[in-house]
Amino acid sequence: MDKFEVKLDQAARAAWLSYVGGCTQDDIAAQLGVSRPGVQRLLALARQEGLIKVHIDHPIAHCTALSQAIRTRFGLDYCDVVPAATGAADTTPYLAVAGAERLSKFIERSEPQTLSLGTGRSIRATAEALSRIDRPQHRFVSLVGNVARDGSANRYDGVMVAADKTGGERFLLPTPVVATSVEEKESLLSQPLFRAIGNVATQAAAAFIGVGRIDPQATLFQDHFISADELKELLALDAVGELLGWPMNANGEVIDCSITRRVTSLPLPMFHDLPVVALAGGREKGPGILAALRGGWLNGLITDEHAARFVVDHL
Repeated sequence: MDKFEVKLDQAARAAWLSYVGGCTQDDIAAQLGVSRPGVQRLLALARQEGLIKVHIDHPIAHCTALSQAIRTRFGLDYCDVVPAATGAADTTPYLAVAGAERLSKFIERSEPQTLSLGTGRSIRATAEALSRIDRPQHRFVSLVGNVARDGSANRYDGVMVAADKTGGERFLLPTPVVATSVEEKESLLSQPLFRAIGNVATQAAAAFIGVGRIDPQATLFQDHFISADELKELLALDAVGELLGWPMNANGEVIDCSITRRVTSLPLPMFHDLPVVALAGGREKGPGILAALRGGWLNGLITDEHAARFVVDHL
């Protein structure tokens, strides 16, 4: 790649951060390691070279290559890879923009839509990034219990936000992610309310879910859905990630353990005939994303450069 191509690539990144990511010129300068006048010159170059139209008309080569490799290898409907700014620890805002664009394609339809949502930072941010639109005919249903063992609500639930943005109906799963006992789980699952919500979820046009990591920083552990001893159990069984609370090994197989027997989320196999899209980024999420792909649980993926590189490096 010659100097001009490098500069053009940097100009495209600056344009993406400005027009899609909503960053200020000071933010872009800090993320790209250039001065504020340097950002202005990069944006001017992007305009001069015709990169900026309604969308940024320039594929960031690295992201495009990663996207194509993952989509081809796993037969996905699509794989959106958003750029990660140099040194940026959190790409959630960028994932949210891409996720909202995909989710909006369903929401903008006039015919009634049922959409299933998991939980997590990216899912919540995606719902918050949606534009307000009047769609009271739509339904949003949670696929994961929204109550922790201490009674606190799931702070990363996106159903309420999406319903508020559209005026649509909301269906929440009023259970803990992991019951305290198998008997408690069986009791919860036998309730008419639980079965009714499960029935709504099976009618969804698509499901948008997060991918959880399994380590001391895991949301399942940090938000008190599982205990320290349960986290140790999962690590001892080589769990690398989770979907809707269901722990997976590196091959994407759901691990049979004491925790799995108490998970109250809707079972993953019931979504085999439903388009399932995962939103997750960061290299630490790479093992979980790769496991979900290997297990054949996903039809679409929205991720960032860091996680995508991990996946491609381990194909």
